[in-house]
Amino acid sequence: MSPCAPEAVVTSVLEIKQICFDGGTQPRAELRQALVEEYAAAMRDGAQFPPIVVFGGGSDYWAADGFHRAGACKLEGLSGIRAEVRQGTRRDAVLYSVGANGSHGWRRTSADKRRAVQTLLADAEWSQWSSREIAARCVVSHRIVDDLRRTAGYRSQLRA
Repeated sequence: MSPCAPEAVVTSVLEIKQICFDGGTQPRAELRQALVEEYAAAMRDGAQFPPIVVFGGGSDYWAADGFHRAGACKLEGLSGIRAEVRQGTRRDAVLYSVGANGSHGWRRTSADKRRAVQTLLADAEWSQWSSREIAARCVVSHRIVDDLRRTAGYRSQLRA
């Protein structure tokens, strides 16, 4: 796809069992069971949630955003979930996920933010990006990236 072409996004209902939720695309340090239960109760009361975001096509889909919503659907015994389907790979899902919830959804913890940054720093390609680029992708301060590079021994590129 051309970098100037608009991204193809289709919203549809997918079978939950078609979506991989354990492929390293979960950016949070942990899922909050209480939030899953809260979402499930809201669903029972008729609340409509935004679609989750997945990457893939055909029969393989990688979850990138909406793990709590998906957990609530599973808890409710639902077989399908509304999803924004974006063309891409597991790697695309990982890159999208590190910035998910930076401006919406359940507020990220410090551990969630660190995990997102560490995901990019642990990657051979992404770790070569400047701290400012990684920070922008993870929706965090570049100082967090700099600190993690120093303390975790990641190859240093401290200045953008």
